[in-house]
Amino acid sequence: MGLTVTSTASSVFTDLFAERDFTAEEAVLSISGSCVATSTDAEQAGVGALAEGRSELITLALWLMAERLKGSESIWSPLIATLPLGTIDSPVLWPSEDRKQLLMGSPCQREADARAQALEQEWSGIAAAIGNDQSRFPPGAFNKEAFVQAVVAVIASAVYLPSAQCFAVIPLASTLPRTGQEGAGVTVDYDASTGGVAIRGLQSIKRGTKLELQDPRPNSELLLVWGLVEDSNPNDCLYIEASLVRSDRLFQAKQEILQSQGLGLKELYPVYQDRMPVQLMAYLRLSRMQNAAELAAANLEKDVVVSPMNEYEVLQLLLAECRDRLTAYGSSLEDEVSLLQSRGLSSRERTACRQRLAEKRILQGALDVVRRRLAPIRGIPTKEGALTGPNSDLADIFKGMEELPQKPAKLISGFLSWARGEQDPEWGDKKQPRRKR
Repeated sequence: MGLTVTSTASSVFTDLFAERDFTAEEAVLSISGSCVATSTDAEQAGVGALAEGRSELITLALWLMAERLKGSESIWSPLIATLPLGTIDSPVLWPSEDRKQLLMGSPCQREADARAQALEQEWSGIAAAIGNDQSRFPPGAFNKEAFVQAVVAVIASAVYLPSAQCFAVIPLASTLPRTGQEGAGVTVDYDASTGGVAIRGLQSIKRGTKLELQDPRPNSELLLVWGLVEDSNPNDCLYIEASLVRSDRLFQAKQEILQSQGLGLKELYPVYQDRMPVQLMAYLRLSRMQNAAELAAANLEKDVVVSPMNEYEVLQLLLAECRDRLTAYGSSLEDEVSLLQSRGLSSRERTACRQRLAEKRILQGALDVVRRRLAPIRGIPTKEGALTGPNSDLADIFKGMEELPQKPAKLISGFLSWARGEQDPEWGDKKQPRRKR
């Protein structure tokens, strides 16, 4: 098939190497549709009634539980053997005290807490549906622990197929290592010509190249999905929420300007270690305008200073936001560097430390960017104000969970709604908050 397959017991991924050269868009590997599991297989697995009305990923988790119960008699046993069941140390699986202690100050703590809470509620609903039918759903196989493990494994393995508009668990493809490098790696999609799935390179692939699935997620997602942190992740970022204040006397006029640009009253923007997004600065400038005459100068796509006072106020808000977030950790960046050099850290402690360190570097980098902008306009008076944190509403955290494999720039939010099956994946749903780069 033109590929060499290797794997290691310590990894949740499988390494595939090209045995020959491939041109861009050439199918590196074609997989039969009969080998691909989707939510439609739940009925055949005997969990169709439990899956009714639930989201695709939850349905796949129920399918996985049912097929595991069959053991070697399951036609899916070879595929299931490749999935990372019980090998992922996601914070979702940590005791709440570990999350509180190891992720203090990190947005990952609240996200992991919310996801764990949502899974608790989801399982309660499934358990009620099972009732006393223990002959079909024996407690040894259908219990909360098995359910959570199945969901974690499915979220880590499921690949979204844009052409088929569904999630799938796919031999080899589901366990490919991921890359966030722009333009690199391979894509996986439904192939109408074969009725199966094809893996294709975004660019030409040389013999001996390890295949990596294009999946540019920040470290927060890598940690929550796989329990991993990438030290040099080009897509790593933190999110800052910008919003309008309804009590603002210019609220209506500002809202109309935002609507004309397809923006809402609240937007999330990623902040990187080396740059502040233009759209975030533009939105904040608009939100802090006090003079109606300034509205004519509002530009939401370019880095245009409205006035020295407006700029000073926006930068002070960002400065306070970054400082507050750094303070919330209870330790400094230098403390994290020193801690990483300790030999007595457990694997979980080391991973959490690397995540905190990555976040602090982003915040410190953002502070440096703000200070450089602020230096020429020191001394200008400003009014009081504060930014709203991106995780202020627990009920909104995890919405769009099923969009993550294709839209990693989005923060997880609304997972409670998703987990109940109220929101099947709608890629590009305009109702969901935008995240701008």
